[in-house]
Amino acid sequence: RGCAAGARDNRRATREHPTVTYLAQALLAFCATALLIVWLRRPALRMNLVDHPGGRKRHGEPVPLTGGLALTAGFLLAVAVSFQALGDYTVLFACVALLAAGGLFDDLGELSPRAKLGLQVVAAVLMTSWGGHFLTTLGDLFGRGDVQLNHWAIPLTVFATVAVINGINMLDGLDGLAGGLVAAILGWFAWLAWVLADPNGLKLLVVLVGALLGFLFFNLPHRLRGKRRTFMGDTGSLVLGFVVVWFAIGLTQPPAGGAPPVLMLWIVGVVLFDVFTVTVRRVLRRRDPAAPDRGHVHHVLLRRGLSPGAVVAVIVGGNALLGGVGMLLWQVGVAPRWMLIAFLAIGLVYLWLFLFPARVLRLGRKRPG
Repeated sequence: RGCAAGARDNRRATREHPTVTYLAQALLAFCATALLIVWLRRPALRMNLVDHPGGRKRHGEPVPLTGGLALTAGFLLAVAVSFQALGDYTVLFACVALLAAGGLFDDLGELSPRAKLGLQVVAAVLMTSWGGHFLTTLGDLFGRGDVQLNHWAIPLTVFATVAVINGINMLDGLDGLAGGLVAAILGWFAWLAWVLADPNGLKLLVVLVGALLGFLFFNLPHRLRGKRRTFMGDTGSLVLGFVVVWFAIGLTQPPAGGAPPVLMLWIVGVVLFDVFTVTVRRVLRRRDPAAPDRGHVHHVLLRRGLSPGAVVAVIVGGNALLGGVGMLLWQVGVAPRWMLIAFLAIGLVYLWLFLFPARVLRLGRKRPG
């Protein structure tokens, strides 16, 4: 409540920072990402760094898996011009580079699922043990003071990191879906960094959104894209998932963070709902929780009859709306425990709808006779 009350003073302080420079670096990231995607197309085809059609995949021809590599390189190139002012983010950049390298090997088919999971755990441990960047409190969830994690801090942070990374990876099934979701999440993070007067965090978020838009230019269907379609691959989903977790921690944990941790549930909402629902369904059916299937929310909505573009709009728009509602509840001073209760209520509705996809497919359809 105190942070919300002081938002006006924080915004006034943040206006003094050179936002034009941030936008210029974001434009640089956009252009660098776009140029790299175009330049990497032929090498990707020669190296077989492509996603082949078949099975659960809907595309009809091989598509280069260079989007994640390009947006990561474009982001790092754009922030390199002010790296000295971003020394606090050295661990973030190191982990991003590590995950990008591992994701590239995975996209080339050189990394096993177990090794990929191990890579995510290594990055999370580096973030917590080397960078000292981890969850220490869950906030005042029960009206009796902050819930301190103590010895559970690092294990819970590692678990949350792996869950979010894989949640974003699971939703990378339609053009513009994973990229659009992360863009919406980072957009709310940027607004939050502005409210909390965090100029370096704001700069990184704005620049990364610029790189992400450069990728989406070649991932979303439109005439200007032509035949230069690209996917982000695991390189992109690993990096973006990790960045989401990094800022979710940085914007909420003391001493720097000023937002309640429960707010992050609202901003990352659909990703958490989907990964939880799919995991519960697979466990109930006695299947491997990590095994791929067509039970994710975008698969269900496609079978319901929505077009791919409509599905992306519904999911990304729904997640952006959730984030907006969470922001509004925090700004008007709603207690964290009531924010949690409201979020869990929405989560139960989501679970009821999507735990068994046939239920969604039957909704609104007339029975014969």
